[in-house]
Amino acid sequence: MPSRTERRKHKLASARRTPTPPPVGDDDTPLAVFFAQFESFSFNARQSSHKNFKRLVRAISSGPDDPERRAAREGFKDALVQEFNERFGTDGNDLASWQNLCDVLKIVSVPETIQECRQRVWDTHVNLVDLVDTARMGTPVRVFASLGELTAYTMRTEKYFPKENAYQGGLLKELLREIHNPYLGKRRNGSAKRKERKKKKQRAVGGN
Repeated sequence: MPSRTERRKHKLASARRTPTPPPVGDDDTPLAVFFAQFESFSFNARQSSHKNFKRLVRAISSGPDDPERRAAREGFKDALVQEFNERFGTDGNDLASWQNLCDVLKIVSVPETIQECRQRVWDTHVNLVDLVDTARMGTPVRVFASLGELTAYTMRTEKYFPKENAYQGGLLKELLREIHNPYLGKRRNGSAKRKERKKKKQRAVGGN
């Protein structure tokens, strides 16, 4: 019988070939495994990961500074990142992973190059917690008209994806948004603020 690691590798390979999500009842995913460690809690696979975690916090019945609650929050963050990695991959230079993202995001006419896929995905404003649930549950992802609308939604719902995490892969790093300090320019060319600081520095030392 194949090991859990081998089964996960097989699922990841399959995900890269097709955007079709695994069955909702899969109990071997990182999020399902995380919630399963709490014996008094019943994970609802048809409910969003955020709602499941809020129910878990209520079940723990502890204060915000309680060690058990803090440990649960950190474990949930790890599981979210690992879930993303299994659903979408970790290699930011893998065309199949980018095309899979385009397909899940319902981007019409999926591009044939990584750079074109990157740009189409970057121009599509979605909450990453919701994106993970989309892949996990097979539900449509909510697309926002602007980064501002996405930021407001994220702050209102508190659906923050871990910005820094030990399990973070290259693909995820390219997708993370600065919710409180959003980029003002193209990602590859740096932000407008960074460019302005550079110009000021050049003027200060006699540059053009």
